[in-house]
Amino acid sequence: MASNGDVSLNGNGTKPVDDAFIRTAIDKSNLNALRLALLQVTGDTDLAKMHTRRHAIRGGAMFAHVLAEEEVPALKEKAFAYLSKRKPDDPIPPPPSKAKARKLMDVFGDEPIAEPEFEYNYEELAYNEFPRDAEWTTKKPSAEKIAKFKVIVIGGGISGIAAAVQFKRLGLNFQVLERQGGIGGTWLLNSYPEARVDTSSFLFQFKFVKNYPWTEYFASAGETRQYLERVAERYQVKDHFYFNREVVSAVWHEDTSEWELTVQHADGHSESIRCNAIVSGSGLFATPNKEPNIKGYKDYKRPIFHTAQWDHSVDYRDKRIALLGTGSTGTQLAPALACAAKSLTIYQRTPNWIMNMDGYRERIDEYARYIFDNMPYYWNWYCYSSHVTSQQLQHLQPYDRDWQAKGGIINERNDKVREALTEYIQSKAKGVPGLLEKILPKHAPLVRRLVVDNGFYDILRRDNVELVTDTIDTFTETGIKTVDGKEREFDLVVLGTGFKTSQYFWPCKYVGRDGATMEELWKKDGARSYLGLVIPGFPNFFSFYGPNHQPRSGGFYSWGEIWARYTATCIIHLIEHDKKSMDCRKDVFDEYNARLDAECKGLIWEEAGHGYYVNEWGRQGVNVPWKTAEYHRMVSKPNLDSFEIR
Repeated sequence: MASNGDVSLNGNGTKPVDDAFIRTAIDKSNLNALRLALLQVTGDTDLAKMHTRRHAIRGGAMFAHVLAEEEVPALKEKAFAYLSKRKPDDPIPPPPSKAKARKLMDVFGDEPIAEPEFEYNYEELAYNEFPRDAEWTTKKPSAEKIAKFKVIVIGGGISGIAAAVQFKRLGLNFQVLERQGGIGGTWLLNSYPEARVDTSSFLFQFKFVKNYPWTEYFASAGETRQYLERVAERYQVKDHFYFNREVVSAVWHEDTSEWELTVQHADGHSESIRCNAIVSGSGLFATPNKEPNIKGYKDYKRPIFHTAQWDHSVDYRDKRIALLGTGSTGTQLAPALACAAKSLTIYQRTPNWIMNMDGYRERIDEYARYIFDNMPYYWNWYCYSSHVTSQQLQHLQPYDRDWQAKGGIINERNDKVREALTEYIQSKAKGVPGLLEKILPKHAPLVRRLVVDNGFYDILRRDNVELVTDTIDTFTETGIKTVDGKEREFDLVVLGTGFKTSQYFWPCKYVGRDGATMEELWKKDGARSYLGLVIPGFPNFFSFYGPNHQPRSGGFYSWGEIWARYTATCIIHLIEHDKKSMDCRKDVFDEYNARLDAECKGLIWEEAGHGYYVNEWGRQGVNVPWKTAEYHRMVSKPNLDSFEIR
């Protein structure tokens, strides 16, 4: 392509670009990611010698690797020389070998990649078409043999799609049952105004889908639903999905090594389905807490609904609205309500650490799209950059006893985040008497999930918005009364009261081997599993996002791919070796959970001020305590010695 010629932008049809456009696109790019992509395709050793620096994030508690200022002019010229001459039909060099990729990863930052992190990070570079593919270990069995082993996947969200794509590639016999009317899972459930992801779209995406043309850096719920729908169509799994079907019970039959499912259809009739294995992708946020434990709740006579069951027939404009809850959803929703309502009263039980996020509502412009579409492997390194930064979150979670002995609160990094967020909140409360005392948390950051600021603090300054921190005493027929005796009247109540996260797999009732029930297994201190994936007494049952299954960092889509590979590898073993069942050994389960409990004691999740991470027994039952690279190693492939296989 001549430097003054035309080139079509993949995301924008046929818009021509000139030298000025290319230079602007380079200026606005992630220069370190651009450097690595350029190094990869040109082999220019000068690029490898360029220095990086650590750009402080969250008060220096985290950082991003960025190109040193003195290297920027040379990099820009090299990038311009390449892009201005490159023609659309020029061949793209193949990905480097794994060994060369490791050297590139070392160049990306300011220190060599550590051995424990390498495999996980390499998968995140996503060079392979399917970076986390399960494969038959011997010659692929006959179609007849494969067909005899039937798998039911429960849930049509991210986990269900990850499993479906993996199973489709293997040619497995599977169906996906979804109780809602379409694909999307929790993203179909949550259709409230302003719903969007609070993690970068370049981290929150499947790695087997390359360079998806996101329109925003943080995708809206609508775009996320569209993405999941398109993935299902592109990988031809949609015909395996059956909607408006809720699995209400599952019973293991030892004589046939089958699960018998009772499935309730939306029209009221039920059917019985037999299968050899179940994959539950129902997830953590499947059951809305739609009936808050507040006196008089059912006495309220006006419209009231949960954010996950948004009533689009209700017009909230010019209404007096009450919003209960200031977690991720409530704070995300509040600005839309405040701008349209006559008045908005926000009831807050516990203030959260709410952080600003650069680019949160920013659209991906034509310059960014040009670099993604025309610089080979830039997308890989851009995504990798997001991944590397996100991994640092786990360093904020452990106690540092030496640091505490010197007067610190948690550890140096966590305390730095606390200081930075405190300064941000102070700036937002400035000039409003009494506001800071209401919105500044007392608990440490990451004891609860960090919340992204969608303009929440700004709307608290509006004349039509009131933040109430007094405890609610009771609902009345027309409003809400707090313990100070004050009653406020409302036309509409919105419940941002979260989900029943400790009710795993609800409402399905599972009965496993020898009549085992999860309620009996979990009666001591709540839901438990082995690796988050399997449970003793429940053969051929696999869970995605099960008990203690939320990794300390990383993108959820990526973990869905990893769990799908683990599960598919188990199924491959059963089919190839003519086995009927595999059941997690109870001694392995017990030993794992003892180590898990011990590891959790060194982390902050059970601190005072905790939220949904901690169950009703006071135990942290949501998160994986292992460092992400260690947990990745645990679930990259199953340890068959951990199972009783028959």
